[in-house]
Amino acid sequence: MTSSGHRDHRRYDAYARNHEEFGDSELIPAATVVVLRDAATGLEALMLHRNSKIAFGGMWVFPGGRIDEEDVVATTDGQIDELTTAAAAAVREASEEASVVVDPKGLVWFAHWVPPLNSTHRRYTTFFFAARHEEPASEVLIDDGEITEHEWMRPVDAMARRDGGEIELAPPTWMTLHRLSG
Repeated sequence: MTSSGHRDHRRYDAYARNHEEFGDSELIPAATVVVLRDAATGLEALMLHRNSKIAFGGMWVFPGGRIDEEDVVATTDGQIDELTTAAAAAVREASEEASVVVDPKGLVWFAHWVPPLNSTHRRYTTFFFAARHEEPASEVLIDDGEITEHEWMRPVDAMARRDGGEIELAPPTWMTLHRLSG
């Protein structure tokens, strides 16, 4: 067995032990919106700093969160329209977390993230949308509870700050910023 194969075997064993102890964690439906604006220095994204005492605490994120019952949109045959429901949640979360009004018709769905099974944390299955922040637009106001600060950041600057240890980003946030910086 090669050293690579040996490492893969150890990794699987660790996964199996974790799964035996914790089992499969339930997926929690969620949605986020990357609010973008044109600035003199280029494209900027609205970033929110989460309170360190809650899920994803201390990380810089886009507005978003769990899909609530009030967000659910059903089709004519009574089935849940997942994408429309996720869009409703993204719009609501932008309003709740940052007082940003997002036009649901202007949302563009571009990704859906599902974390791996071997996680002991809550697993959010998250739809990612993008939306333009139209000027003149509402002022960004945070709640100073769930969100402690906000900042408009160019994607390349946010990634540089993360690489420099200034800010923390979850993998889907980093990937989105990386995609936007190209």
